[in-house]
Amino acid sequence: MTQPGGIQLPLPTDGLPGLLRQVLAVRPRSRHLGWRESGYWRWISSEEVAREVRRATLGLHALGVRPGATVGLVGASSPHWLIADLAILSLGAVTVPLFPNLADEHAVHEIGHSRLRALLALGDEGAAFAIRHRRLVGSVVERDATTPPRGAIAWEDMCRRGDDLGESDPGLYRRLAEVIAPDRLATIIYTSGSTGMPKGVELTHGGLLSQIDAALRLFPLDPARDRALSCLPLAHVFERMVVYAYLAAGIPVWFADDVRQAGLLMREARPTIMTMVPRLAEKLYDRIAGGVDAAWVGRRALGRWALRQAEDGDPDAARGIGLRLSDGLLFRRVRAALGGSLRQVIVGGAALDPRFERFLRNIGVPLYPGYGLTEAGPVVSCNAPAARRTGSVGRVFPGVEMRIAAGGEIEVRGPGVMRGYHREPAASAAVLSPDGWLRTGDLGVVDSDGFLRITGRIKELYKTANGKYVCPVPIESALQRDPAVDHACVIADGRPFVAALLFLSEEAVRQHAADGSPDQALRAEIEHLVAEANGHLDAWMQVRRWAVVAHPAAIGQELTPTLKLRRGAVIDRYHDLIDRLYAGGGAA
Repeated sequence: MTQPGGIQLPLPTDGLPGLLRQVLAVRPRSRHLGWRESGYWRWISSEEVAREVRRATLGLHALGVRPGATVGLVGASSPHWLIADLAILSLGAVTVPLFPNLADEHAVHEIGHSRLRALLALGDEGAAFAIRHRRLVGSVVERDATTPPRGAIAWEDMCRRGDDLGESDPGLYRRLAEVIAPDRLATIIYTSGSTGMPKGVELTHGGLLSQIDAALRLFPLDPARDRALSCLPLAHVFERMVVYAYLAAGIPVWFADDVRQAGLLMREARPTIMTMVPRLAEKLYDRIAGGVDAAWVGRRALGRWALRQAEDGDPDAARGIGLRLSDGLLFRRVRAALGGSLRQVIVGGAALDPRFERFLRNIGVPLYPGYGLTEAGPVVSCNAPAARRTGSVGRVFPGVEMRIAAGGEIEVRGPGVMRGYHREPAASAAVLSPDGWLRTGDLGVVDSDGFLRITGRIKELYKTANGKYVCPVPIESALQRDPAVDHACVIADGRPFVAALLFLSEEAVRQHAADGSPDQALRAEIEHLVAEANGHLDAWMQVRRWAVVAHPAAIGQELTPTLKLRRGAVIDRYHDLIDRLYAGGGAA
């Protein structure tokens, strides 16, 4: 890979830990990784990161962890998460990321199925997870916990053991690195699927390195001027791969301590690049529109006019006078509120509604939607500065092959594709062909210029009792356009008609449903929203009945960690409410 200024950064041959040694050799930074603590930003240098990784690698070895062993990693995203991950990988062991808010049954399954040798628990979130599941794992190492798990080893104590081991065997750290080949297993990532128990996706060092190389080809980063804000969980492979790419490029990274404070963090960090999932992009739109609605009457009228210019304009065409005037009225201030320096915002994880893409691009947010899945390692395609098209998820990622199979299913092949599902050969064979093609389960079409558009998901096509097929995703997107609705879940499979559960936003609960039931104003607003959505749907796809859930959808319950709906979990959790919808009585 080539960096601006002519610096050549070839891919390391000794696996992912080589990225850090590469940075030290080419462009070390005194302020490389930052995190927020007690309202202030703290920083760690490239040399400190490398030193801490070495100490932790040898410390894990001193605890009896050997190459090939699986090590759990749980806690909030931070430089310490990245250091722990690189220490595991430098040992030749396998990182198993775990989300702190996993449902207990899923946590028990992932710990047992991956046969964890040790668990690294970071902060109070990681410690709480370790306390709940202490009996299922061997060694537990905690860092910065207010209440450490009983019997846990403190991070610093583990590192001191590593220091002692390094003194008695100075060549051990180097020897460990020498056995890390590209085809070595790096991580097992359990997919947070919408139904059933998660499956462990096996990704290799070489596969992830190929994705990093492709990312930096499409999005060149300049260490002299670029800086990143990381808001998504590192336990998700998309953000983890992206942060590896930041590391390889030698740019400083700010780690968000609370994604709900993204606006404040963007003003503080002034990032030039960041990633987000579509729901965050939609909430960004909601905040901008909400700010306009709260303005005094004259400014509100001008603001709404400016919003319409951004919603209706074609971002791929020349900017008309309406957008140019709107820029001075509103958009310039919005960009300043987002830090004022954004050059690249990559959106992944799910399809982004073209309405929000048009709006954000027209106000000057440089949005680049892409597509991928954990099993693909993860990116399949992405819009990029050199080539993008509104409504698409871009062209195929460098090094990735893609084809549309019979029936419209997207299939991919490439070095980043998983080896298979951990300890599940039958499940692996169901999605991986003998010659390496991965069945994604997603439906898509490719236009004449090579841009991919996602049209649906095979497993998310519902068949009603009347034999009609319903795709819930576009219906849910339409219902989520109102800021009052945090998430929508369409119900239709095997049912006589389409219904929906509407999870309220925190603001809507506070203003209109504090007692657990929506007031008349909110009910009228939702009735209008449903009617508007139905006006664009075929008769058999229209939402006939709906019910309000007077709280936002929660990660670990109704949502996956990347804010996707866990449909099976929602249907199980709210089955009584759903049954009442179909028993009659109209909207609930």
